[in-house]
Amino acid sequence: MRKSAKIKASPHLLKKFRENSGYTEEELANKLGVTAEKIVKVEKGEDSFTLTQIKKLADIYKVPLAAFFSKEVPDVPSLPDYRINREKKLNPEVFVAIRRAKYLSEEIRELSGKKSEVPSFPDSSPEELAKKFREYLKIEIPKFKNPNEALEFYKNILEDRLGIMVVEYPLKAEDVRAFSLRSDLSVIVLNESDEPQVKLFSLFHEIAHLLKHGNGICSIDVSEERDEIERFCNKFAAEFLVPLEDLKKRVEDREPSDKLISKLARLYGVSTQVMMLRLLDLKYITREVYYKFKERFDESKLKRKGGRRDWEKTYSNRVGKMALSEISRAYRKGDISFFEAVKILDVNTKYAEKLLG
Repeated sequence: MRKSAKIKASPHLLKKFRENSGYTEEELANKLGVTAEKIVKVEKGEDSFTLTQIKKLADIYKVPLAAFFSKEVPDVPSLPDYRINREKKLNPEVFVAIRRAKYLSEEIRELSGKKSEVPSFPDSSPEELAKKFREYLKIEIPKFKNPNEALEFYKNILEDRLGIMVVEYPLKAEDVRAFSLRSDLSVIVLNESDEPQVKLFSLFHEIAHLLKHGNGICSIDVSEERDEIERFCNKFAAEFLVPLEDLKKRVEDREPSDKLISKLARLYGVSTQVMMLRLLDLKYITREVYYKFKERFDESKLKRKGGRRDWEKTYSNRVGKMALSEISRAYRKGDISFFEAVKILDVNTKYAEKLLG
C-alpha cells in the first residue's frame, strides 16, 4: 500500500498549536499513534508529518487544514494557571473551547457591532458587589419553579442587558465548571454536562470575574482552599443567588431538615450544597452538620444521567441566544451565506437549517 507523502508544515506553528491545545508531546504522540520522539523532531524541523497525520491534527485541534500552512498561529487568550492539586493542568477540550469562544465572540462582534457593557463597582466586598449588581440590573429576588427556569432567566438577563454572550460547551473536565473571556464582546462558557443549578452558580462566579475586569475559570469544589480572587467570586455568586437577608426571613425559627433545605434550594434555583453553605454562613447550621450533609450529598460531582439528548437544544446552547439571533439576522439579510453561517454555528447542515429557521 502506498504511503502518505510527508508534508512540510511550519515547526513553529505545529509546536504552538500543540501547546495552545494543552497537549504534552507524549499525549499528542498517543493521539497520532507515533512516538514522543517523533513529535519533538517534527517541532524542531528535523522530521515531517504525513498529509494523513496533518489532517488528523486538524481534527484533534479543531482547526482548518490551511491553518498549518499560515504565517502565524491564531492568538489564544490566557486564563489563570489553574491546576488541580497544583499539578493537573487544564485538559485539551478546555483549550478547544477557549478558541471556539474567542472565534464566536469575534464573529458576532463583526456581524452585529455589539459590545458588552460590564459595569464597574470599585472597592466593593463580595456582598456589596452582589447587592450593587442586583440593583444595577433592577431585578428583585425571583422565585423559580425549577433550576432550568432560573438558569434561562439569568442567561437572558445577562445577554439582553449587558451584552455578555453565554454559551455551553462539552468541557469534559470533572474539575472545570466554566470560564470567562473578557473582550469587546465578553463570553461566559458553561460546562454543558453540569446540572442547571451547578451551571447557575458557575455563571455568577464568572460574572464576578468580569466585574473585576479579568478572565476567569471556575471550579465548584467548595471544600478546596482557593486564592483570594476565587474566594471572592464564590462569595459573590452565593450572595447574589441567595442573599442572606432574604434567606434569614425564610428560615426564621424553623428546624433544619433535608426537606426544608431541598425546598429552599429549588426556590432559589441553586444546588443543595450551595444552600447548605448559605445556611452555614447564616449560622443556621453548624459546620459539623454541614460536613455530615456533604457526605450524603456531594453535588460537586453531580452529572446528568443517561438518556436521549435533545441535540437541537444542545447546539442552540453551544452557540447561545445572542449569537444565534445575530447569525440568523445576518443570513436573512444576505450579509453572510449559508456556508458562512454553518461555519460560525459549528454544526452540520441538518441542524444549521433548523437553528436558522
